[in-house]
Amino acid sequence: MRKLLIAGAAAILLAACSSGSNSADTSPSPTQAATVPTVSQLKMKSAVHCQSGQVPVEVKWETTDADSAAISVDGTEVSKDLEPNGSATIDLECKDATHEVMLMATGADGQSASEVHKIKTVKAQPVSLPVIDNFTVTTGACSGSALQATATYTTTGATTVAFEVDGQAPGAQAGLDTSGTANVPDVPCDGKSHQITLVASNAANQNVQATQTVKGAATPVITNFSVASQVHCTGSDVAVKVTWASTGGTSAEVTLDGGVAAKGQPASGSTEVSVPCSQGSQKIGLVVTASDGKQASVVHTIQTIPGGGGAKPVINSFELTSPRCEGDTTVTKATYSTSDATSVAFLVDGEDPGMQAGLPTSGKANVPDVPCDGENHQVTLVATNSAGKSVQQSQTVGGLL
Repeated sequence: MRKLLIAGAAAILLAACSSGSNSADTSPSPTQAATVPTVSQLKMKSAVHCQSGQVPVEVKWETTDADSAAISVDGTEVSKDLEPNGSATIDLECKDATHEVMLMATGADGQSASEVHKIKTVKAQPVSLPVIDNFTVTTGACSGSALQATATYTTTGATTVAFEVDGQAPGAQAGLDTSGTANVPDVPCDGKSHQITLVASNAANQNVQATQTVKGAATPVITNFSVASQVHCTGSDVAVKVTWASTGGTSAEVTLDGGVAAKGQPASGSTEVSVPCSQGSQKIGLVVTASDGKQASVVHTIQTIPGGGGAKPVINSFELTSPRCEGDTTVTKATYSTSDATSVAFLVDGEDPGMQAGLPTSGKANVPDVPCDGENHQVTLVATNSAGKSVQQSQTVGGLL
């Protein structure tokens, strides 16, 4: 009986073990959640201005959990298979309108996300070009290596104007009137043709141009002519020194009483002229010629006094410097040296300009009231000794404006 109970228990245990090893686990396993991409950044301008045609717009974006991106404009796809992070340029029609730009980000499993921005296109109204109504250039005398050039002009619809000389911008052009008169600097005075261009610009920075051609060699100007006004002599002839300076000329000749006394001279220089020693006055002149044949001339009257005239003062040197004009006249600066003189005085075109008391017999002095009218004028230094005998020397200043 006991053996039968043990065998039964063993059979029960074996059945239980067999049942546990062959049965399947029927509990449900967890499901993986799908990854949804996101658009983390979408950047572009909110408005663009244009003239016509197509206007380019740059679009930048950043996404997460996306494999690709695409751009649509107003519901139409314009760019696809783009990188998940990057930038691209789209073209919008230039008209007054508001456009919707959408970025679509797509993940590996096909899920997508989008972001929409609105952008305005603003078509600018047409701007009329400025107009140069009139443009003329008048040339004057040469001043050193530069030609005096004055432009007279009128414009319409311009906000600024400027000048060019041979395609280059000269200096001193700030604040020019859009219509009026202006001096054009830095025009070469070299006998060659040069282009002066007027550039008129409007508020949209659109410009028109007009050009005038000028020649750098204008009428020559005698800026200095120095010769003694009186000469004491003892022989049949006396040598008289003549000194001159000019601008715009290429050659010069000295005349005596209308005839040529010294030809083939430089445009600026000095020479001696043989003058007959006879009682009376004679005329010594200078003619300066430019490369184009234009001429300038000046004449001084000289007195020859036979017999030596006894002891007399001597003018050793006499120079003039003329600054720019201010008003109708200028103060000309004289530098001079005399010997055996007790007093000196100046004449302007033969007249006493006043304000000369107490001048030193050698040194520097201001000569007042020299006219600023573009004409030649004669400044004379008169040196007098204690016996009342005097000598004179004159210089010509010209072209003062």
